[in-house]
Amino acid sequence: MSLATKHAQYGVSHRTGGPRETLHDLSQVEWVSQQKGQALLLGLVLCGAGVLAWVLMLELGERVHDQSSLHRATDAAAYSAALMQARSMNLHAYVNRAQLGHQLGMAHLIAVATASQYRAKLATQAARRNPPASLIGAFFGPQHSIAYTSALSGGMSETLSQHAFRDAYLRHERQVHQVLDRVRQLQLRDAEQQRQQSIHHMLIANVGQSGSALKGDTLKQLGLSITITLDETKDLIDQYSGADSVWRDFLTGLVGQYGFLTERNRTYRNLWIVNPRCPLKRHELRRKGRLLLGQDGQWVSEESLSFHALRHNKIIGCYHREYPMGWALLNTHTNEKGAQPALTQNLVTMPDFSRQAFWRWSRAQSGAARNIFSGRHNPLAQRYAHSASVKWSSKGLGRYAQLKKGRERQPVRIAIKVSQRLSADNRIQSRAAAQTYFSPPTSSRGQAKNPSLFEPFWRATLIPNLSHE
Repeated sequence: MSLATKHAQYGVSHRTGGPRETLHDLSQVEWVSQQKGQALLLGLVLCGAGVLAWVLMLELGERVHDQSSLHRATDAAAYSAALMQARSMNLHAYVNRAQLGHQLGMAHLIAVATASQYRAKLATQAARRNPPASLIGAFFGPQHSIAYTSALSGGMSETLSQHAFRDAYLRHERQVHQVLDRVRQLQLRDAEQQRQQSIHHMLIANVGQSGSALKGDTLKQLGLSITITLDETKDLIDQYSGADSVWRDFLTGLVGQYGFLTERNRTYRNLWIVNPRCPLKRHELRRKGRLLLGQDGQWVSEESLSFHALRHNKIIGCYHREYPMGWALLNTHTNEKGAQPALTQNLVTMPDFSRQAFWRWSRAQSGAARNIFSGRHNPLAQRYAHSASVKWSSKGLGRYAQLKKGRERQPVRIAIKVSQRLSADNRIQSRAAAQTYFSPPTSSRGQAKNPSLFEPFWRATLIPNLSHE
């Protein structure tokens, strides 16, 4: 047996002479060699789990993105619907205010036309010296005589100016009854359609163009369906006649802010005793003028100025003898079926009191004309004015828009539910609600204003989803 064989048998290295690997070491080497390839299987399992987790995370992310996109689109759609409602109500407010502006201009034209007619009559009486301007100045001061005679500078006729005022009045009336009324009708008719279009546009813009799983330019392509769960915009606004009390009171209050359109009632008296038998009475110069809006929505404007000379006789005692100096009356009336011309005027001559005493004539009259002792009116001048009145045909005040009764103090809410079908078995949905509310600026007096369609302060905001949906 060789030395190398012996060394190998006893586990001794023939180079170093030390011990070689034991049998235990050899068994470990054999076990490790048998385990080769087991880590690859575990790695494959882990890789598969990672890929599966990544796919699930991607799908979950897409679903979260789709849900978020739908929530955002639903909020935008609900807010847009409320905003369109606010804009519609503000438009009605602007139309109402524009109509008030035109009708205020019409009231000014009526007052100016009446004043023009009154000036012409005043000029006629001044030229006739009935009564003389010098007498008026002596009793009541030079300012009254100057005003009396200054009417002569405008001439004796007002026909041309009357037609010019009438034409301007008709232009305002066409704006009220044709242009503004047409705008109001279109808004009432198309308001709901505009809200629907706004909802559709917002959904398509925020879902179809925001990286959603589905692409498209229509609701059908995006798998969207809309349900209106609450709509308080219906039966909200109605039209009312301008002759009703609400509109008349509003317009009358607006007219009252202009001094030219308010009542012009003045009485001037001389300072000294005229007749010893009537020590407490004086000559009077009575100026009367007013602009009225009737219950039927028609205007009445009248002007008069009379000198009331103090007289006395044994039969009735002290009384005032009226001398009309100027008068005018203009009123509008409904021109049905074109039966009346647009402008009518009935001219009559002044009555002649040379054959009948004034006090006897007054006793045969009724109403204010009988009171010649302590009256405040100009009955004779008003009689002349009615006999020579000018009438303008008119369509009236027209209609206006206002909130229905019972809906004034409540915000207008709208709620929607939107569903999106991503696949055959994958559907998501979202809800949103918004409201239109009245938010005027704080007044200097700190008074709260009631919601109405006369002021354009309607706004929109999102609100929490309604529990009763």
